[in-house]
Amino acid sequence: MDLPSTEFNEKGKRIQSHYVSNRIRTAKYTPLTFVPKNLFEQFRNVANLYFLLLVVLQCIPIFGVVEPAVSALPLMAILLITGIKDGIEDWRRNKSDARVNNSKVMTLAHWQNVNVDDNKSSRWHWLYIFMGFFCMLAGVENKYAHTYRMSLTSKKPAIKASADSSSRRSLTVDSSTASTSQHLQQPPKPANGSKKLLNTVRQRSDTFRSELSNMFKVQPRRPYRPGSIPHSVLYRTATGETASMRRPSSVNPAGIPCAERPPGEPPAPKCKVFWQEVRWQDVMVGDYVMLRNNDDVPADIVILSTSETDNLCYIETQNLDGETNLKARQGLAATGDLKTVHDCERARFYIESEPPHANLYQYSAALRWDIDQPEDNETTVSHQKTEAVTYNNILLRGCVLRNTEWLIGVVVFTGNDTKIMLNQGRTPSKRSKIQKETNPHVIANFVLLAIICIVSSVLDSVQFNDSGSAPYFDFGIRGYNASYDGFLTFWVTLILYQNIVPISLYISVEIVKTLVAYFIYSDLDMYYEKTDTPCIPKTWNICDDLGQIEYIFSDKTGTLTQNVMEFRKCTIDGVSYGQGTTEASVGAEKRLRGEKEFPGGTTDGSESGVSMTEDEDKMEKVKKQMYEKQQELFENKHVGANPTFGDLQFFEDLKNQDSAHAMAMIHFMSALALCHTVIAERPDEENPDFIEYRATSPDEAALVATARDLGFVYLGREANTLNLQVMGEFKQFELLNVLEFNSTRKRMSVIVKPLDSDRILMLCKGADSVIFERLCDDFGDQTELEKSQKRLQDATTRDLEQFANEGLRTLCLAYRFISPEEYKVWNKSYQEACSSIYNREEKVDEVCEEIEIDMLLMGGTAIEDKLQDGVPETIAELAQSGIRLWVLTGDKTETAINIGFACNLITSDMRMIILKADNRESTQKQLDDALKQVNTSDGQKVALVIDGTTLKYALEPATRERMLRIGMKCASVVCCRVSPKQKAQVVRLVKKGLKVMTLAIGDGANDVSMIQEANVGIGISGVEGRQAVMASDYAIAQFRFLRKLLLVHGRWSYLRTAEMVMGFFYKNIIWTFVLFWYQIFCQWTGSMIFDYSLVTLYNLIFTSLPIIFMGIWDQDLPAKTSLLYPELYRMGLRNDKFKMWRFWATTADSIFQSAVCFFFPYMLIVAGNPDKAGFISNGVYEIGTIMSSIAVIVANLFVGLALYSYTWIQVGIIALSILVYYAFVGIYAQFNTFIFAGHDRLFAVGYYWLILILTVFASFLPRVTVHYFLRVYFPYDNDIVREIELVQHKGRRESLAGRETGEKDSQ
Repeated sequence: MDLPSTEFNEKGKRIQSHYVSNRIRTAKYTPLTFVPKNLFEQFRNVANLYFLLLVVLQCIPIFGVVEPAVSALPLMAILLITGIKDGIEDWRRNKSDARVNNSKVMTLAHWQNVNVDDNKSSRWHWLYIFMGFFCMLAGVENKYAHTYRMSLTSKKPAIKASADSSSRRSLTVDSSTASTSQHLQQPPKPANGSKKLLNTVRQRSDTFRSELSNMFKVQPRRPYRPGSIPHSVLYRTATGETASMRRPSSVNPAGIPCAERPPGEPPAPKCKVFWQEVRWQDVMVGDYVMLRNNDDVPADIVILSTSETDNLCYIETQNLDGETNLKARQGLAATGDLKTVHDCERARFYIESEPPHANLYQYSAALRWDIDQPEDNETTVSHQKTEAVTYNNILLRGCVLRNTEWLIGVVVFTGNDTKIMLNQGRTPSKRSKIQKETNPHVIANFVLLAIICIVSSVLDSVQFNDSGSAPYFDFGIRGYNASYDGFLTFWVTLILYQNIVPISLYISVEIVKTLVAYFIYSDLDMYYEKTDTPCIPKTWNICDDLGQIEYIFSDKTGTLTQNVMEFRKCTIDGVSYGQGTTEASVGAEKRLRGEKEFPGGTTDGSESGVSMTEDEDKMEKVKKQMYEKQQELFENKHVGANPTFGDLQFFEDLKNQDSAHAMAMIHFMSALALCHTVIAERPDEENPDFIEYRATSPDEAALVATARDLGFVYLGREANTLNLQVMGEFKQFELLNVLEFNSTRKRMSVIVKPLDSDRILMLCKGADSVIFERLCDDFGDQTELEKSQKRLQDATTRDLEQFANEGLRTLCLAYRFISPEEYKVWNKSYQEACSSIYNREEKVDEVCEEIEIDMLLMGGTAIEDKLQDGVPETIAELAQSGIRLWVLTGDKTETAINIGFACNLITSDMRMIILKADNRESTQKQLDDALKQVNTSDGQKVALVIDGTTLKYALEPATRERMLRIGMKCASVVCCRVSPKQKAQVVRLVKKGLKVMTLAIGDGANDVSMIQEANVGIGISGVEGRQAVMASDYAIAQFRFLRKLLLVHGRWSYLRTAEMVMGFFYKNIIWTFVLFWYQIFCQWTGSMIFDYSLVTLYNLIFTSLPIIFMGIWDQDLPAKTSLLYPELYRMGLRNDKFKMWRFWATTADSIFQSAVCFFFPYMLIVAGNPDKAGFISNGVYEIGTIMSSIAVIVANLFVGLALYSYTWIQVGIIALSILVYYAFVGIYAQFNTFIFAGHDRLFAVGYYWLILILTVFASFLPRVTVHYFLRVYFPYDNDIVREIELVQHKGRRESLAGRETGEKDSQ
């Protein structure tokens, strides 16, 4: 199809000639942009800008820096290390991008894609290629880069793709389905020619232009018959006329190009179209793409045709949303005839598509093609046909084609326009709490720097005219008056005291947190073997926040529970079926008894105190007897390996099939086998009777699987025919419509017609609240039916409440018969709504509302979502550690309460407050009453339960504060029936209102908003998808792993980071103030007492490694001991180790130690005698070298005193850092420098070592004394536990060994 004239401007050039390339790039840098972009990123750090300013100042001669190049070494080292780290990370991303971009896919070769602008004929083509080369290097995607890539591709000859593959089923080109090139905008308008305008212009039958044309047109001899033109893009005229129009092709077949021949005719002799293999990055909008079984989808593709007879295909979306269940997608009806490459070439259509957006579950477009009007003997009105393109007709990039031999589609979105790329938004930028609290400390250091610089400049101005030797050593850098000299001194001392700001703090913390993230990833205790999933840190810079979490907000389904559904009970015709004890019923029993200890333990009890293990054994016997009874009634070869439902009475009641109740049971179970969208598979070729179901939700699969086990087997679907085996008898149903489930409707329906009957039946299942309001309430004169339905509704309501009290997830089933006349009218409206281009979902929902009325109730089902292993123990320990857990769930209040009891979230000694309101006034009253209750609880723990409606009003500005005050006084909070938006609002309320650290954990797409809102987001890699994991900061496989992540790794990270940051400030202040004290004796001229190489290497080499290693490996207590004392976590909640007073205490201590490090050597050496060889040791730089050695040793020993655990690696790295200092001085002193030559001799006299020992002892004496006093009289929690472990070390080891043995025995 040619482009319409509207696509060209007045000069005949394309208006929109470039679509987004399919080449994706997740890397941040390119070879051309790495250096400038990385430097820009690094210099956004204010500290780096500060040190860059200092480097510039030192290059100015008036400030007297002898070696300005050396002064740039620390900054250059930091920039280089950070750049290398960023480069390695980006190189890995580039490698991953290259693997994806160079993957192969088959597209149609030797045909014209009108969506791609061919500018080879342009005289600027070579310039486009030249500019495109640099655009590619810069990572810019535009028309120049596109032209450059196309020039490379055009140089390679098209290679015909192999029809067969060893890894796939055989596929021939002739049998393959082809897809048509499409244009995303308007269809072509005719060029000026001999044809009449009104006869050739495209006309829609419902437009004014069409009516105007018909007014002046000669009417055809025969009436227009729509059925004469097939609903296919291959047919553009009436079927009978096509032959007469195409008759010349049989006379001169070579005279008509292959693309212009009618469907079914052989290809032209010189037709060159075929499938070729191209790289993903070369796929373009409008390309025909052919996929084979197990192929990945390279772009967003509209399905044209497939190998299946009903034009269906099956896909796996695990890469997109993590779901492994197969999903069915439908090809378009108008393109189902595209079976060969020649059909693709001959088709003419275009697609009007909505613009790209990130919603994975919504797509709206329309496929249109023109029906031509012949010039002679017209029998056809020129018009246009349309077919709606929905989400069900599109394959998204990242999906995998399964169980489908081949598929042909047309590309609509490529590259960054695809939905998966639009959803790969960056994780919200988060900064840790300690990082935020470090900023005031850095500012305090800047203030301290400003003070000592001002003091130095003022005192230099005051002493400008004093007698002394300074004027003789100014070397032309002294000011000509006191004011100017003071001004210069300010900048000189700014350079001199630069190390007071820790340049290596940020990069060191980043290195530490990177390695901590690796250790978390490598922790085998958080590795889930069943799914081969470790704990994956995704945001590395907030690991210390894991040690300060005060509130946890958790989803229930899939997070606290397994999201592996088991059909446990049902109610049919008012009779309840299903035996066995659920975990939640144990919680209900605990709630009723009010006991602190329940027989059998937290999760091992039953209503009679019998252990869950004994109950399971009993259930196995029941199931065995039940299926023996089934075999007596009929043979069922399709029973699954692990049936979950058991009740001996079920088949007893089913025996008498003539009874009304038995018929109700058959209808109920048949409805379960029909009302769904599952896919039936037979994975075991040796056992064809074994049927496995793939469904979009585990609930649906559990329902159909239980129906299969009970003898109502869904065998599969052939086109629109559903095959069932009902109690051994084969039955077929025609599937007329599927009214799909969504979060608004909360129900799904199917409309079917038995092949042996003319009656049309609608089956509906959904939430009880939704189903009950759509039941029939006008029975006319059918009084018996009305009475039976009322009784059934009462009985079903009672049973469902009982199921909910046992913690089961409930659904209701209902049905109605539809007359053919009513169905015909409704189906027309439904098809029109489905074909709507705008607001399609809303229109479909409105039409569905019209048919889902006046239904008759059948019964209800109850499914158990079992708790994950270790959930009760984890919640109990988190509560013991001081963390408060809020559960935000969409379940009913009763279900949530009983799950809360089962998992230790709510205990029997708690006072439970339940808030249920219908309006704003009632909510305010209940909140006031609840606030009074929590204020008068007299120390008793309180649990709050609030439903979604009440929460909606409680989160309003007028009542928000009251809700917050109640919540902060409750030990546990359960919010029921909440929406995803409400989840985020609750997290925001607590985070902003209480100024506390929050953590949100969930596993589904509905949890993404709260995960992103919290300070730390945890995604559970479960069965609901990967949206939560993609949006999270940490991904774990089980809720119980949260215990070690917080109580061990989080606590360790908090303690290490706090000590490390304090250590950085300490070592920088002590070094800087040694230089400051020297200014007293050099008339505040900013003279240097150290060689500048020592100043440069102090932070970079001499003192960096010990403090980094402390941040990586230091442990106050082993992991197992930490888990024995969950209360240790409260240190992070109180922020014991990073309070402001500790910073000022550390600052004061470092200033004192700097004075000791300066004045002790100065007083003991300044009047000293020469050594035996006649060399003096009391020169300025000699004393400076001695002081620098003492400062280096004191700074490294500070780390030693701050350590909790002394391992060989920690002690070795401290010793190594000190030895590196002496080695550097020994080597550097051998060079004949004016200042430093021969300084190695200073360490060869015993007097130096005596001064060293005395100074170090005097430096640490106050610190050690204060530490002893605090640990004896004001100990931290870990100090107490460390002492307990030290005193009871042997007993504790035996206890730990016993616990390990017990755990192994239990496993």
